[in-house]
Amino acid sequence: MSDETEQLQRDLDELREAVLDDWVLITARGGDALRAFQNTFSWRVTRPLRVFRRFEKRVHEIGFVPSSQLAAAALARKLGKHR
Repeated sequence: MSDETEQLQRDLDELREAVLDDWVLITARGGDALRAFQNTFSWRVTRPLRVFRRFEKRVHEIGFVPSSQLAAAALARKLGKHR
């Protein structure tokens, strides 16, 4: 390889490393930001209310028993992911 080709390869490798470093940093900080947001009072209060409103709307559309079955299945899936 020529000197110019080797230099271009080194430059490309540096760019790849920089992109990977940025991705790791963004991913780590994004998780921290999400956890901080989920710990806010507003999130802890409004999220359950939104879930209840969705359930209430579903009950109105398809009835209580089918809605309860769907909610139970969703809860089982969610709990199964955290075991």
